[in-house]
Amino acid sequence: MNEIQPSYWNSTPDLSNKSWSGGHYYQVIIAAETIILPALIGIICSMGLVGNILIVFTIVRSRKKTIPDIYICNLAVADLVHIIGMPFLIHQWARGGEWVFGSPLCTIITSLDTSNQFACSAIMTVMSLDRYLALVQPFRLTSLRTRSKTIRVNLCLWAASLILVFPVWVYSKVIRFKDGLESCAFDLTSPDDVLWYTLYLTITTFFFPLPLIFICYILILCYTWEMYQQNKKAGCYNTSIPRRRVMRLTKMVLVLVGVFVVSAAPYHVIQLVNLQISQPSLTFYVSYYFSICLSYASSGINPFLYILLSGNFRKRLTRCTSIKLKMTEREVNNIENTLRSSF
Repeated sequence: MNEIQPSYWNSTPDLSNKSWSGGHYYQVIIAAETIILPALIGIICSMGLVGNILIVFTIVRSRKKTIPDIYICNLAVADLVHIIGMPFLIHQWARGGEWVFGSPLCTIITSLDTSNQFACSAIMTVMSLDRYLALVQPFRLTSLRTRSKTIRVNLCLWAASLILVFPVWVYSKVIRFKDGLESCAFDLTSPDDVLWYTLYLTITTFFFPLPLIFICYILILCYTWEMYQQNKKAGCYNTSIPRRRVMRLTKMVLVLVGVFVVSAAPYHVIQLVNLQISQPSLTFYVSYYFSICLSYASSGINPFLYILLSGNFRKRLTRCTSIKLKMTEREVNNIENTLRSSF
């Protein structure tokens, strides 16, 4: 989800200098970069790959696809695109920052990796707006909440994310350093370039969509509290089944947004702090690596949240799995019958 080369963006210390902070700090940081971080990201990658493929498979196999299904499927595809580039970054970390796959692939992987940030934040924002319309304004603007228009909206979000990632296509490349190490990084040599790029990425992928998401859910909470007060005065607490389903979907989206905020906020905050630090401490590096793991963790957690929080989704998943098992049993029976007849 994030290109992880802060030492290439500003005047942070060269980790190849073992005299920095005594050799102990150097050994801890090198171990974190080459062993701990790749192992953790590898586990997250494996979980996310299986989970997101399962989500996409279940939604594609479903006969009736709802509007939330379209958004969830696009989020799962975005996470899969993100996960595809993970092995290349893991390989670079495990080799101490060395990139061996060539400059074109460096640009492609980094651009797709960053495009995932734009796509996920945009889909989360539009999905929150859809929950507001579904719950607070269910009979207004119904012409906008159709499956065909929802698909078009998601295609536009993907196109916009590819356009917004244009600076990454320009600046990401293989850079050769003085010690001979070749790494895939952003070629931002000027402090002003570093500042503007960091602000551009942080604002467009986090600080701009975040208030929009919060506004949608504040309005939803206000509406829910108002309806509760009205029902309390009228002595009626039962809601209709469609309303309950909308509330369950809204809670699921709210949890997904919460995971998005918790996983992305530390990374973006540390990126801004990194602009003011010339000599990072060990605490800063530990916090930085922890924020990286959090930023990648959402790709592995989201699929399981869909399954846990959506009863309808669990039913469809069970249905798809049972159909597959029935087909397997039928194939086994056919093989047994063939063997019996041959004997």
